[in-house]
Formats: sequence, C-alpha cells, structure tokens
Amino acid sequence: MGIRFAALPLLVALSAPSAAQARDLREFYRERCLVCHGVDGTGRGPNGARLGGRNLADGRWFARQEDAALAVSILKGRGAMPGFGRQLSEGEARRLVADVLRPLAAHKKP
Repeated sequence: MGIRFAALPLLVALSAPSAAQARDLREFYRERCLVCHGVDGTGRGPNGARLGGRNLADGRWFARQEDAALAVSILKGRGAMPGFGRQLSEGEARRLVADVLRPLAAHKKP
C-alpha cells in the first residue's frame, strides 16, 4: 500500500502541465495564421489578398473588438478562415488574441 501512495505525487507531477509544456501560440500563428494575415498581421500573407485576410494590425479596428468574440472567430472560423477549435482550447484562443494578435495592433493608435 505504501508503494501506491508514493507513486501518486509522481503521477500528479507528470500529468500537470508545466510552463515548458505550454503551447507556443506565436508558433501557432506562424504555422496557421501567417499565410493569410502575414508576418505583421496586415493581411498581406501569401493567401491574404486572395482570401481577404483581415488586417489585424489595424489599431482602430482592433480597438473595437472584444477578445471573447475574436476567440470565438478563431475557434469557429469566419468567412474564408477555417475554425481552429480542434487545434486550440478556448483558453489558448483567448491567449492567442491577448498575447499575439493585440500586440500586432498596439503600435497604431485607435
């Protein structure tokens, strides 16, 4: 019985996500979003003009957006953009908005 209890902390430690295991959402943007939205978020990615990639660096547009609504668009898709609900959790979608997308527009005044 002592062996089972000794193994419990190890199982908990192995199953808990660490900072190193946290998903790199900047890398997700580079892999999935850059093709339309571009490196700088201007919508000038290789497929951006053809598919109508939104200019995420437009500070005025971004200032009017709610993070929760943007996260829903990321998860469910919008227009030509596919949904990424199978690749991202709701929390990851919100972090993508806050940590990756908002900084793209931060340099422009609304």
